[in-house]
Amino acid sequence: MDDRISWFPVAERKTLEPETQALFDQLEQKLGFVPNVFLAFAWRESRFNKWRAHFEDLMQPSPGLGKAEREMISVVVSMQNQCLYCLTAHGFAVRALLKDPVKGDRITLDYRRAGLSEKQTAMLDFAVKLTLDPVTVTEEDVDDLRGLGFSDEDTWDIVEVTAMFNFTNRLASGAGIMPNREYQGMAR
Repeated sequence: MDDRISWFPVAERKTLEPETQALFDQLEQKLGFVPNVFLAFAWRESRFNKWRAHFEDLMQPSPGLGKAEREMISVVVSMQNQCLYCLTAHGFAVRALLKDPVKGDRITLDYRRAGLSEKQTAMLDFAVKLTLDPVTVTEEDVDDLRGLGFSDEDTWDIVEVTAMFNFTNRLASGAGIMPNREYQGMAR
């Protein structure tokens, strides 16, 4: 197997800003490794920092849209885009957050058969529609989410998390970023 991280340059850690080096040190302490997406994106460090700040803000839970739901969106969008990196990394995150590796994998591979609630399924159906055929999204789709109990803020977050993962999937796929091998065995 080819363990090359990216088709583009990967910055040497010693050349990165102290804040980025400290982040990588923290990730190594927490996960045991630095996610390859961070290593690959950091060669354009100022853009990496802006992407990461937006990503981290979007993934913060709110009362109506928890961390698990946000990660569910990430894997469902990534499955539509066949993004190897994001399916692997965020598949781990779903398994870990749910503390249920079988359900986590089912959501990643076929959320419609994962035993989700009507509300969660509708959220993911919307994310798929926005990913695959955005021109067909209507105000009625938004109203349907409202009718299931999502606030305007929650619905906006569903849209924005979907958009973030479409963007990130395309960066990861276009750069040939390979997932860290460690993810395969985590939260199983």
